[in-house]
Amino acid sequence: MMSSSVWRRGAAILECRFKKPSRSDDMTKVAAVILGRNTSEVEGQSRIALAKGADLVEIRFDEIADLGPDTIRHLAKAVGEHAIATLRSSVQGGAQRRGGAPRSALMKEICVQRFAYIDLELEEDEAELDDLARIAHHNSAKVIVSHHFAGAVDVHQASDFLDACEARGDIAKVANPVGDFGTAIQLIDLARARANRPPPIVLIGTGTMGMVTRALADALGEEIQYASWGGTAAPGQLPLATAVRLRGREPMILGLVGHPLEHSLSPEIHETAMAALNLPAVYLPFDIPLDFLDQFLLAVDRLRIRGFNVTHPLKESIAQRVDELDADAERLGAVNTVMVQDGWTVGHNTDVYGFRVSLRALGLRVGGRMALVVGAGGGARAVVDVLLREGASVQVTNRTIAHAEALADSFDDSVAIVPMETLQRAGPWDLLVNATPIGMKGGEPGLPVPEAIVAKAAFVYDLVYNPIATPLLQAARRLNRPGTSGLEMLLHQAAKAFELWTGKSAPFDAMRRAAKEALR
Repeated sequence: MMSSSVWRRGAAILECRFKKPSRSDDMTKVAAVILGRNTSEVEGQSRIALAKGADLVEIRFDEIADLGPDTIRHLAKAVGEHAIATLRSSVQGGAQRRGGAPRSALMKEICVQRFAYIDLELEEDEAELDDLARIAHHNSAKVIVSHHFAGAVDVHQASDFLDACEARGDIAKVANPVGDFGTAIQLIDLARARANRPPPIVLIGTGTMGMVTRALADALGEEIQYASWGGTAAPGQLPLATAVRLRGREPMILGLVGHPLEHSLSPEIHETAMAALNLPAVYLPFDIPLDFLDQFLLAVDRLRIRGFNVTHPLKESIAQRVDELDADAERLGAVNTVMVQDGWTVGHNTDVYGFRVSLRALGLRVGGRMALVVGAGGGARAVVDVLLREGASVQVTNRTIAHAEALADSFDDSVAIVPMETLQRAGPWDLLVNATPIGMKGGEPGLPVPEAIVAKAAFVYDLVYNPIATPLLQAARRLNRPGTSGLEMLLHQAAKAFELWTGKSAPFDAMRRAAKEALR
């Protein structure tokens, strides 16, 4: 059977390169989406967003209360030359309007004013679309003909609607909800196939899994990148600062792979680091179940993914699939950081570094001490490896005892197995480490071991970091046992991964501030 790396290199050779775009100038324009409730708020926020680097603002007129002609005229005069005028209908995802002038009258008023772009809806404005477009063109506006699907559709239907929008406007815009990574790949391939033919397009995969379609907007030659400013108009929009940082530059796509990902602080930490160094990079969540992991790896190079972190429960699975392993990852059979270059994937284990440095930062000396590790996954392997190398005596417990035995067997040094049901007769321990996701935000609640077992530990280290006061740490506090979350380990492993991907020193203090802010 051909290896995944060979498939990836073959795909990289055979795929179409990112082609010369058909957009109206050299780079994708960044449009900050403005969701103000009144005229002064919209004008003020528009001016701030433009000052912060936006090329355009999209004025969402449907969000303005008591919208009338005077508001449209005022905003056209104030910021119209840098604005996209959008009156999104409720059936296309816009705000529900009650009363006021009918849509037809408001759209005519918008089209007679001077805006840089005017958004006309393929279906809602269908009867008057050509007349409205004529009026808009007379007033020097470019016409975006758009369609926003309420639910996910296959790429062929998205392509058909893109054709229909292209036939009626200067720019064709289609937004399709993305529920899985495969759909995102198909939308990117569709955008790439149309990159060298007019008219310009905007093809968006909405939702978290569609964020990669937005991150590649410039590379795909799309006309406009819609970015969030204040509130988010559509799920998955990149913040304005990120979109501006990517504009006109070769994008570096980084991310986090695992399932689920709701608890993770990694996007906030790495986004802060990239912003601090002004890097043309974005860090995206890739919620990938095990069944889709091979598909993800096959696509990393064509999607310009240059690296990613790996979290529960894929650390061991990814180690079996990458092309090369560093010494720590090979020794442990677990990977939490991957570098990608020309389709070649190299797996690293920065958890080892992160846990070791965090112990030293906390002043925990474990040489000659007894430690209990709860769990038998990739995180547990890194913890046991560090503890053994630091000279600790290590015991491991796990719900599935066979997994604990496999972990113990993977080390040359002795690792004792303690079944859960016999923990009460074991101990005490100088250090208890929870290396399971139990207690994680959005995950399984409760304690990884009974509170009576926690009472037998002198120090409690919970690798879970969100919430910051985990159930285990709350139990430790009740028992007057000192403890810490996994935040320091997360930060140190993240800094190491950042340096591997970028070749630059990580702005550690900024990363720590971002993590603590996100946990508030």
